[in-house]
Amino acid sequence: QRANSDLRPGTRTIGAAAAPTSWPQYLPTQTSKKTAAGVRQGDFRHTQNEATFSGGSLGFGGGVEKFIMRGAVQLVLLATFDAAAGHGAVTFPRPRQSLDADMKGAAFQGCPSPSLSGSGQACFWFSNGCNIGCDKCDGTVTSAGHDDETFVKFLYKGIDKATLIAKNMTGPETIAGLWDPEPGDMLLDPSLQPFPSLPPKPIVQSNCGKTGKPTMCDSRLRTLNTQAKCGTAEDIYQLSPWRAPGSAPVIDSCGSAGGRLPGMGPGPALGIFTNSSLAFEGMAGSQLPPMPSQATWKRGGTGQAGWTVRAQHGGGYSYRLAPAGEPLTETTFRKVPLEFVGLSILRWDRNTSTQLEFNSTERGWETTAGTTPEGSMWRKNPVPRGIYQWDEGGPAFEPVCEESDACKQQALDTHGFAQAQCRCSGQPPNLEIIDSFKIPNDIQPGKYVLGWRWDCEETGQVWASCSDVTVE
Repeated sequence: QRANSDLRPGTRTIGAAAAPTSWPQYLPTQTSKKTAAGVRQGDFRHTQNEATFSGGSLGFGGGVEKFIMRGAVQLVLLATFDAAAGHGAVTFPRPRQSLDADMKGAAFQGCPSPSLSGSGQACFWFSNGCNIGCDKCDGTVTSAGHDDETFVKFLYKGIDKATLIAKNMTGPETIAGLWDPEPGDMLLDPSLQPFPSLPPKPIVQSNCGKTGKPTMCDSRLRTLNTQAKCGTAEDIYQLSPWRAPGSAPVIDSCGSAGGRLPGMGPGPALGIFTNSSLAFEGMAGSQLPPMPSQATWKRGGTGQAGWTVRAQHGGGYSYRLAPAGEPLTETTFRKVPLEFVGLSILRWDRNTSTQLEFNSTERGWETTAGTTPEGSMWRKNPVPRGIYQWDEGGPAFEPVCEESDACKQQALDTHGFAQAQCRCSGQPPNLEIIDSFKIPNDIQPGKYVLGWRWDCEETGQVWASCSDVTVE
């Protein structure tokens, strides 16, 4: 462990490693050769929740810290502190992607809050740069087929957020219209077509040059820019994974650490995965070791699972099963899609007394139309964007719960610093989304992997978790 006097300026200590307070100006100088996987060859062991590394050094993002260690350490990590938290993951049954949660002294970029602890970096396993109509993800482009030169895209009654604030147009009537405005009140800023700083081009274009066609146009199922006519130039999210649920390609069906292809290094969208002796940037989630079974379900009965949002990208999700002994690919998972049953639940702090039930079917938030595999059932993410994000995502939908005045007031906050005041919009740090699903009666008993797939609408991203379960 290096002495504090050996730390670069602007760093602080995490266990045995120094982490930069900003990225990338304090990125360590690369001093060691990495393998294609991004981790230098060495002797890795994981025993009794301790990470052991000897005879080498760990690769962190774009560089390798000059750690040459002999003997056991609890954990070697490099993490950024000024980046936003991760994005989403299953909270139960516990997923394989949470394998680093038990490492002693671990200090990651935040996944769930302490009230939802035990997930490790499960919320950093995803596929980046995935558009419908493409054959593969590029691992880089986060926008879902729309040009993201600037986040500020929408006007409310022809006025931008800064002007609303300057003219003190911040009353309840204005705020009331910023989740689900009257048709025509919230529209794209026409000056953004095309962006003046870029060569002329369509505002909507595919990452791969191919153009997919959205199969999901129902405004009740859409989560952002919900009032735009489907497939038009104003429908800027039409090439996102959610607009043809299940059809967009993925890097890996259990996600890739940091959302990147092997060897690409840290990516955009604050998806920087913190390397350890257990997992590294670009690692395929399908290659993670199995865990003991985290749930036991009966054929013909029901199962239940929950997930959490840590950065809101809209869209929707599904669950599916794959035999544990088969390759964890889309081909395998698509053979056993699961059918949702019963009410959906929002639950806070893992406390059943806080639960709020609602009917996704009656709200029109459930679909089997235009999905892949054909007829598979998907549910809309029931947590709308933060109210402060109205100028980024456009018309959305009303939250399931009644939000507080403190939450609503951040509608005119540039960054949503009052997010903790919100219970069921944006990305509440202590919220789980819980569903029940039918376990098919015609599958063989045995060990399975439960796959959760969240197809985003705001971004060209697919988030994934894979949990070991037993079917009797």
